[in-house]
Amino acid sequence: MNHLSFMRHAVLVILSFSMSVGAQPSSRPSRSPEIAAVRAREEAFRQAELNYDAASARAILADEFVGTGNHGEQVNKDRFLSLIGDKADPLEVLEYGDMEIRVYGNAAVVWSTIHEKAVYSGKVDEYRGRRTAMWVKRNARWQCVTIHTSPLGEDGKDKK
Repeated sequence: MNHLSFMRHAVLVILSFSMSVGAQPSSRPSRSPEIAAVRAREEAFRQAELNYDAASARAILADEFVGTGNHGEQVNKDRFLSLIGDKADPLEVLEYGDMEIRVYGNAAVVWSTIHEKAVYSGKVDEYRGRRTAMWVKRNARWQCVTIHTSPLGEDGKDKK
């Protein structure tokens, strides 16, 4: 089983298990303390990226973290942290929009849009896409286990 298949399987197992023990997504997202906790971790991670703070990001990402980028490329935790800490390509904008969070027991899924603007090799690059993040709660702390991004169309809308 390749790594991507393993991650898909792991997410499905976590969600299935959480639902089988009676966990239901919150019907009141703005009032749920667990949703608020995941939202706070999302913001802490966003701030870590904007501030090149790999140490803070390390505490937020699970050891088995895998990120999947726009073209299917995958990075492990150490590689992702090295990208976060790299000031050679300045990140000017990192925004999440239309965020929806659902909690299933000790697992949470976050869907959002993402807008990034950075300078790569002296050229400004802007990206707009969709982002999905999977979080698990361990020892009373939410950790991100995977993030996947997909680009939107050139007009900033979903590709058809």
